[in-house]
Amino acid sequence: MKSTQKQEKLRPVMKPGFKPVSTTLQEPAAKVQPDFEKDKNPFADIPPTLLVVDDDPDILRVVKFYLIKQEYNVLTASCGEEALAILAKNQDVELVLSDVMMPNMSGLELLKEIRSHEVHMDTPVILISAEGETSKKVTGLNLGADDFITKPFNFDELMARVKNHIRLRRLQKEVLLANKIAMEANSKLQQQHDRLLEDLESARSVQMALLPSEYPAHDGFKVGACYLPAERVGGDLFDVVQLNGGRKMGVLIVDVCGHGVAAAFITAMTKLSFQNACRRSLDPSVVLSKMNNELMENIHDGYVTAFYAVYDYDTHELAYASGGHPPIKIYRPGQKDLITLESQATFLGIFPDVEYTTDVFQAQPGDRIFFYTDGLYESQNIEGEPFGMERVASRIRNSDGQEIQTCLDMLLKDLVDHVEGVAFDDDITMVGLDIMA
Repeated sequence: MKSTQKQEKLRPVMKPGFKPVSTTLQEPAAKVQPDFEKDKNPFADIPPTLLVVDDDPDILRVVKFYLIKQEYNVLTASCGEEALAILAKNQDVELVLSDVMMPNMSGLELLKEIRSHEVHMDTPVILISAEGETSKKVTGLNLGADDFITKPFNFDELMARVKNHIRLRRLQKEVLLANKIAMEANSKLQQQHDRLLEDLESARSVQMALLPSEYPAHDGFKVGACYLPAERVGGDLFDVVQLNGGRKMGVLIVDVCGHGVAAAFITAMTKLSFQNACRRSLDPSVVLSKMNNELMENIHDGYVTAFYAVYDYDTHELAYASGGHPPIKIYRPGQKDLITLESQATFLGIFPDVEYTTDVFQAQPGDRIFFYTDGLYESQNIEGEPFGMERVASRIRNSDGQEIQTCLDMLLKDLVDHVEGVAFDDDITMVGLDIMA
């Protein structure tokens, strides 16, 4: 019966399932509009589909009439077997309203069948029972019934309960859908994360290959180094190269602005630029100038600090130039204070044709030359206290009798103890050079 049909007065029919308020069978006092669209439910544009099961055609007709007035799609079945057939063909049924007392298959048996099928095992089921059937209510609840309506029932109550169960069911479906979407998104993110880690490991392997695997062999010096990136890949770089037919040695230390993947790309370009420049000139300032101009052409965001020194085995002269890098320190036995070597010039990769200056320091046997990046002395503990250069200097001054690599390892341990588990926010690189003879 369509909701637009003119209503007529009906004689009260005293059958189970009807509760006449007067001599006229009345519709609910107020229309119980579902208003699912107001809940921002993803199923809001889909009218709910309900299945009503009763062997009494009069009850089916009237219940269907009121449900249609509430803008529900209504399917009907006169027995349990027919209801199961309808459910098998209509997976979108969102609620089943069934009488308990029916021939052949009772409402309780129908409920048991519904709960045993995966598609509708969570579909709300409201059972209609006669007064005094307490045992059937208990059995129904144990079997998974969501609600009970007792005959004779009031249609206002019936419509309100139907609306509430539909709302709960749709909220449940919305949560399940959101969980499914979230799980799929999480799975994709995990796959992307795994691929990113693989790429980072590959990048780390490439970057580690940029660092020297061995140092030039010579009786006149010993080299040690420590490298600790803040992330899987970093922005620090060092290199030790043999020059001038083995009569000189070059030591480079670089700190790229930032860290991570972006800095690692610039680090790789810096390494390539240095390898080209250091073979063309033994003058540190010329090498830095060539590197600066090449980096200007290849990097557009960021900059590089660098300190480059060339040591002459025969004269013990250390020629050096700096591009905005922290000064190097030299420990000389018998002297209380460390010697500081610095050169004033701007960073690499910012301005073209920068003129860098080469200075010369006269080293001597016993000198311990220390190169480093600012991540060493700027790293802070949980209280915000930086490690500081005084701790660096103290470790170097107290390293008499230690191998240069042991000194650097102990300095790194001092740093780790200082930060007390706080993650490093910058890369840390140290290179040590001991002048032996």
